[in-house]
Amino acid sequence: MDVVIVGGGTVGLCTAVFLARQGVSVRVLERRATVSDHPRAFGLNPRSAEIARWAGLEYETEDRVPGVATGPSLASLTPLSGPIKFPEIGPVASGSSPQHRIDQAALTLLRSLGVRVDFNAEVVGVTDDGVITTASGETVTADYVIAADGARSRVRELLGIGTTGPGVLGDHMLNVLFRAPGLPAPRYSMTVLRNDEATGILMKVDDDGRWIFHVPRGDADMPASEFQRLIRAATGLSDLDVDVISKLPWASTAHVAEKFRQGNVFLVGDAAHVVPPTGGFGLNTGIADGHNLAWKLAAGGSALLDTYELERRPVAEFTMAQSLIRGEHRELHWDIRPERAADREAVGMANAMVVIAGYRYDSPAVIDPEPMPSLEVLTLDGSPGSRIPHLWVSPGRSTLDLVDGFTLITGTRAGAWLTAALEVGIRSHAVEGWADAAGIQETGAVLVRPDGFVAWRTKEEGSAVELRKALDRVLCR
Repeated sequence: MDVVIVGGGTVGLCTAVFLARQGVSVRVLERRATVSDHPRAFGLNPRSAEIARWAGLEYETEDRVPGVATGPSLASLTPLSGPIKFPEIGPVASGSSPQHRIDQAALTLLRSLGVRVDFNAEVVGVTDDGVITTASGETVTADYVIAADGARSRVRELLGIGTTGPGVLGDHMLNVLFRAPGLPAPRYSMTVLRNDEATGILMKVDDDGRWIFHVPRGDADMPASEFQRLIRAATGLSDLDVDVISKLPWASTAHVAEKFRQGNVFLVGDAAHVVPPTGGFGLNTGIADGHNLAWKLAAGGSALLDTYELERRPVAEFTMAQSLIRGEHRELHWDIRPERAADREAVGMANAMVVIAGYRYDSPAVIDPEPMPSLEVLTLDGSPGSRIPHLWVSPGRSTLDLVDGFTLITGTRAGAWLTAALEVGIRSHAVEGWADAAGIQETGAVLVRPDGFVAWRTKEEGSAVELRKALDRVLCR
């Protein structure tokens, strides 16, 4: 099977890694000359970080304190939030890392895996049966095509797939990348600066003196001297040495593609959904798209592949809605204290961790799925359709690290299930404490999909016949 990914941004490159890790032949076509050195997002949330860990993606992280402060200058800041700490939900924590580092790490890994990544390869034609035409006149034929070519997806446009949602929400912003080695780092990861001379959002990129300054309604054609003036005025540092490197315009946008699959073409990332930046959900949602799709392509079967849209499109709609609510109630978004739970409930705002890892899948690839029980409390209890519970099974090794393809995780008196897994040909593990964590008895078992989501659970001991039937149902055979 051959898969071609159109788009070599973060989601496209990561999806290629996920496929290559599962033995799928994949090629990436990217219209730009190289990966971007201009970060548009910062860091992976805990769910994306654990996916990266599974894939072997190694990238450098920075020690940033998630949070936001505001003021008329760096010398006079008021916190809008306390330090934001994610609870431990898996074997790896999130970490601040500018997007270009993740891109470069993925590209390096792909090349070590022998994956072909073609830059300067603009796609100008695509059919839903997998025939691609590039601007250079090359025709590429693939069994499946994955569109990871961004918010203005050319593939989506060529296939005539529309979008739903509010669209562009307001005035555009200009993302200005600059170098200022002498700029002191604020305590929190995001600083909103506002005074009579300049307004913008300041974010540190790395320890090499690079920063991002988001300028409302900024004009990319303004001379560098004007951006230097704005940054000095906003920070309150009139003698700051500022070297403007590059500029990227963007606008807060909310839409979801009307469908995520057309024939043998699938949409992932911003090609499938664009969400406003509040919450930082956009890139992370795209990475989860690719992770969901990759194992299904590796497993094969059109009915199973249909579950990609059935599972990921509702997540995209939920995430978009949550980002919109956060944009309307920013103070609640930043105030994550439990005592504000009633206020969040009143406006329909979910706890951020629920958006990140608490969503649940309802499709034929899950047996007896159970709905998400709460918008406020993250519940990872072994329910079918949810991401599996995290337990440490040994120093540095989590139950999530046990997942290798379809995997059966059992209680401590489930010898019949361990034998059944051996007969069926999937990995199995008996784990102390798993029965309580996953809502089964010690004789029971949980069938885990390759993406770490619960496909099926049973409280009682069983047989290879039952396990084989469950696998066939989950694989839509």
